[in-house]
Amino acid sequence: MKRLKIVLVVLMVSLVLACDKDRDDIDLSQAEANELNLIAQQGEWKISNFTLNNVQNTADYTDYVFLFDDANTLSAISTIDEVSGTWRVSNDSGDEFDPYDDVDFHIFFSSTGKLGELANNYDVIAATNNEIKLNLGENANGTTALLIFSRN
Repeated sequence: MKRLKIVLVVLMVSLVLACDKDRDDIDLSQAEANELNLIAQQGEWKISNFTLNNVQNTADYTDYVFLFDDANTLSAISTIDEVSGTWRVSNDSGDEFDPYDDVDFHIFFSSTGKLGELANNYDVIAATNNEIKLNLGENANGTTALLIFSRN
């Protein structure tokens, strides 16, 4: 009988711990979002890989240098033009197409040209001081993408 009580107590404690509602994981994601925000603002970035709907498009962006500033303005500068956009890093609580609590990297250019192709809400796969890997599994339009920024 004593064993049964111990087993029941262990089972109840396990159940309580499994129902943890304090959102520690989201707080961690917010800390990661803050760190990535700082990393992106340090220096110039180039696109080292951009695959859109399984088509390699990296060569379209080799002339561009990207600057992410602290006011969430994004500048794409090439030898022939300079285009401004916006960016931000956030931890989201998920939606229909992205049901996970994770860190997202939002890029927006109003341009309908090739820079407009970059505009999306990407999941952050990995980030270091020299590389930021972003993934778009599939958005509402059915678009998929892999975008990798490398420090210039």
